[in-house]
Amino acid sequence: MSIRIKIYLSYVGIILFIFIVFVILFYAWFEKSLVDQMKEDNLRFAKLIEFVVTTQNKSRVNLKPFELYFESFESKMLQDYIIIVSNDGVIEYSNKELDIEAKVKIMKLFDENKDAQYGFEVGSIREKPCLFTIYGGKSKSIFVIIITDLERVLSFERRFFLLILQTAGLSSLFAATVAIFISRRMIGGLLQLKEAIKQASQLRFNKKVEVTSKDEIGLIATEFNRLIEKIDEYNQAQIRFLQNISHELKTPLTSVRGYAEMLKEGILEKSKMESAAEKIIWHVDRLKRLINQIIDLTKIESLENYFNFKKNVLEEIIFESILENEGYGLSKGVVIEFVPQTNTCVLCDKLRLKEAFSNIISNCIKYANNKVTIEIKSEKEEFEVIIEDDGEGFGQEEIDKIFERFYKGKRGESGLGLSIAKAIFDKHGFVIEAENKINKGARFRIKGEIYKEQ
Repeated sequence: MSIRIKIYLSYVGIILFIFIVFVILFYAWFEKSLVDQMKEDNLRFAKLIEFVVTTQNKSRVNLKPFELYFESFESKMLQDYIIIVSNDGVIEYSNKELDIEAKVKIMKLFDENKDAQYGFEVGSIREKPCLFTIYGGKSKSIFVIIITDLERVLSFERRFFLLILQTAGLSSLFAATVAIFISRRMIGGLLQLKEAIKQASQLRFNKKVEVTSKDEIGLIATEFNRLIEKIDEYNQAQIRFLQNISHELKTPLTSVRGYAEMLKEGILEKSKMESAAEKIIWHVDRLKRLINQIIDLTKIESLENYFNFKKNVLEEIIFESILENEGYGLSKGVVIEFVPQTNTCVLCDKLRLKEAFSNIISNCIKYANNKVTIEIKSEKEEFEVIIEDDGEGFGQEEIDKIFERFYKGKRGESGLGLSIAKAIFDKHGFVIEAENKINKGARFRIKGEIYKEQ
């Protein structure tokens, strides 16, 4: 069963359920209320008749003027039986002819209630349901008995019940219309989402869900679109990665093959053979470093247990990273300035974090003129490491690309050093940003949380 049909049935079912419960409860209450109202009306009317009769100074009861008065108002009371019974049980007046069954029931009602001020009883005359009302007042000189045909009540109930049925039908129709409208909006979004998922399963990530609603389906569609964008970005990055790695591997392999073939064919002079062998070794070492970096980057991004997080002092890690690059700095004539002021504790994998800082410091040394400065700032629960050089800085088009795989600057080698550093920082929950200094040079900012014992 489709969701659309389920929505239709649920809306109509709710309306029908409410209607049935309402009818059952209301029908019982309504019938009782009508009978109670009829009792009150009959009692008031009986009091009025008792007053009229007791104020007459005649030996025979005459209610003709009374009846003519109420006929002018077309009162339904005159449709009922109105009987006057003396205190000794003699029927003195009746506005309608009474048969034996009616007289027997009147006498029975009189005998049962002659000591009471008034009374009610539900019975039947000629197989018709009736309400018997008897009123004797305080004096009990006469008793007024009114027999009301309950068919009027039942007829009114039937008409009212028919009205409820019509209302329920219109409500169900309205509910169905609302259900159709809502389901179309809901199902429309779900169908779009289904189609987009189908396209994504076929590695086509250009299909987005256009849902403008602000409900849960709209939120799911929005998150799905974001997911598709991320997957598409990752997919494009993988394509670029394969293109770049094929280029990076193809170039040195072509050189190695060329030198190897010349050595095999013996077309090189003896004086050049040593140089060719050195170039082959250089290219092989470069390929080895490149492959190791690719493997390292893949492990960092994919293996969850690749990191061993422990409490370490950040200043010590940076100091060891500086020592690793000290020889490179001396060869370039670059001084590394670092004067730690505090001990900042972080939760990290010491070897991986040292590798990340080492890559950043090495990159700064490569482009620096004279010096690289490192500073650590701590504030409340966060730290910030600032690494700067006094070189030319980044080009405007470079800042957004320097952390991409295989992106090389002017003097770049593999284009993976900064990508590896960023991947390591990301796994630690740290944030790295690159910018140009106001005067001259490049600046890296690494921000993260300070570790505190629980």
